[in-house]
Amino acid sequence: MIYKTGRVLFLLFLVAAASGCSGGDGEEAAEVASGAIVRVGERVLTKDHFENLLPDGDGASLSREEKNLFIRKWVEIEVLYQEALARGLNNDPRVSSMVERLEKEFLADHIIFLELRERIGVSEDEVEGYFNRRRREYTYEYRVSHILVNTIEEAGTARKLLKTKSFAWVANHHSVDPVARRGGDLGYLTKGNMIPEFESVIFDMRPGEVSDIVHSDFGYHIIKLIGTREAQVKVTLDEVRGRIISTLVMEKRRKAYNEFYESLMSSADIEFFESEYLSDVGVEGPADSAGVPEAPAGEGNVDG
Repeated sequence: MIYKTGRVLFLLFLVAAASGCSGGDGEEAAEVASGAIVRVGERVLTKDHFENLLPDGDGASLSREEKNLFIRKWVEIEVLYQEALARGLNNDPRVSSMVERLEKEFLADHIIFLELRERIGVSEDEVEGYFNRRRREYTYEYRVSHILVNTIEEAGTARKLLKTKSFAWVANHHSVDPVARRGGDLGYLTKGNMIPEFESVIFDMRPGEVSDIVHSDFGYHIIKLIGTREAQVKVTLDEVRGRIISTLVMEKRRKAYNEFYESLMSSADIEFFESEYLSDVGVEGPADSAGVPEAPAGEGNVDG
């Protein structure tokens, strides 16, 4: 239901973007009466328009409650939209620019989705290969300590202090994490129960090693791997299959997006008239694909 709720919110955005495209004058309204769901003034939401607003016409998978929510929101937006037209707000240059930007962003997201959906299937062999290459990550526990601060400057100060002070001392005196009073010790962690930023560095560390500064939503970390041990509870492939598929899908999506974007940029006709903006725009392509839109549920299924 979490996915469906998110999808309905996305659909409501589409309603807002597409409002006003689903009807016509009175004669047109009469012609579509057989397929009409609701009318607001001369605008009619028909079953065909309803399906066209759904990704791949996915109306069959929506519950009655979700459909009713969608339709009620369509009515609400249509009433407001018609009032905005009556006041001439569509002639405001600022509004026109914003509408144009929304249309471009939606089409850009949609072409990415269409381009990537054929490239991100995951096979069973890929899942098994990923698990076997990282078996140690799944079958060992990692005892971790960290220092957490709020700013990059504070993290730099903590790194300097570690040259002369113990890790536990710096954690006790500077970390904002409640566990700082025990030297920053987080105990034994396993793959899947630590934040991704920790996983990105811990599995490549050796016991006793201290990481560089690591940024997460919580702040800035300095991580120390105290030691490892075999996991007390063994993890099987079936237990982590879903997580592996999600990871592989994200990796493939990132790679496919960068390849697609770079191919477009290589032939795009782009000319900057103000050179001072070049460094900010990044005409050589994005460093990553953090902005790549998520694929609908089912895109990450294992092939075969």
